[in-house]
Amino acid sequence: MDVLGRDSSREAYRVAIGGPEDRVIGLIPDAVISSRMALTGGRGHQTAYDWIATHKDQIELTLRALAEGRKISRAPFDRMVLEED
Repeated sequence: MDVLGRDSSREAYRVAIGGPEDRVIGLIPDAVISSRMALTGGRGHQTAYDWIATHKDQIELTLRALAEGRKISRAPFDRMVLEED
């Protein structure tokens, strides 16, 4: 999984899984991460990256499910969305 940075207009972190032919890009809203920990104190981005790394497996499963059109019911991952082209 790759973290592609933060999209400030969408208030979310962009993450990608897969290779060139099956790449899936999704958005993890800041609110999902900040509901579990504070993104303040000058370490917001690092804290978010640490949270994403800790939850890597569930994020990957969620992105694959979304790409297949399945509904996500497990919080907080149910708030993730695929990035529109």
